[in-house]
Amino acid sequence: MKFWGIVPKVAVLSAPYAAAAFYLNDRFNVTSIQLVKPGIFLMAIGVALWLFCYFQVSRAYAKGELLTTGCYSKVRHPIYSIWGFLILPGFSLVVGGFMLALPIVYWLSVLVFIGEEEQALEERFGDEWRRYAERTPRFIPRP
Repeated sequence: MKFWGIVPKVAVLSAPYAAAAFYLNDRFNVTSIQLVKPGIFLMAIGVALWLFCYFQVSRAYAKGELLTTGCYSKVRHPIYSIWGFLILPGFSLVVGGFMLALPIVYWLSVLVFIGEEEQALEERFGDEWRRYAERTPRFIPRP
């Protein structure tokens, strides 16, 4: 599996919905439920966390290592979690209207494809991946 994992597949399903939502918002002049300030706040936190995790995983990927520390010690897929719980919901709140369903489309897409990525990781890292997967939740950290 390439560095980007399932991102291209998720984008193929999520991007058309986002385009349709923009069109429908414009076509029907929908601007309801816009929460711009909370949306920008979520996006700002999300982008900062995403960059932090991205740089961590980029270094590990370049070395051919399985990253199990830092943000990857809390969940197996922190970047997908950050996009699904912070960045896309924040963006959806800023745009409003039909865009509010974008995080749902995103998560459905992630859930459809995440098994492929985890299988590739298991094939590449074997027992190290299996031990990591047993102790680390997929998307939501344990309390």
